[in-house]
Amino acid sequence: MRRTLIRLLFLLIASALLAPAAIPATAAPGSPVSVDGLAAISASQYSPDSQECAMLKLINDWRKQNGKTALRLSRTLGAAAEHHSVEMTTYNYFSHTMRNGVTWSQNITKHGYPTGTYRAENIARGNSTAAKTFTQWKNSSGHNANMLSSSYKAIGIGRSYGKDATYNWYWTSTFGSVTDHTITCA
Repeated sequence: MRRTLIRLLFLLIASALLAPAAIPATAAPGSPVSVDGLAAISASQYSPDSQECAMLKLINDWRKQNGKTALRLSRTLGAAAEHHSVEMTTYNYFSHTMRNGVTWSQNITKHGYPTGTYRAENIARGNSTAAKTFTQWKNSSGHNANMLSSSYKAIGIGRSYGKDATYNWYWTSTFGSVTDHTITCA
């Protein structure tokens, strides 16, 4: 238990430290976004696909099994997650830091998610299905801690496919402590 609390504290401190002192102005939730030169969907355009919805169910079922409340799907976090996955696919890389040094936290902010919040990100590559990607995250202590953290109330999920990308499929889940602009899976 103590080890888990220390790990969670480390993740929260790391999240706070990664957020820059001066973040560019955020976009309104319905505004188009350009991060690192790649046009991205706006929060109002975010619409999860069936596998992204399956991931939400897997994560929320896992949280329930561990005595945690369900996460709400956020349009702003979803747009940020989708953008990060598309960028990794488009430019064939795998990193929490986006091209030209844009941090995952800056990406979330630029998509309209409130500043001054707890936040985290999971990324994965190589699997098309939610089930296989969820297993990757569940079997990784840091990723699993993000999925089970009581600090998070909202989530965004994005995946992207690129036939010429090294790993073809790229996934991003973004987590936040504030529930904003929610959407439900169909």
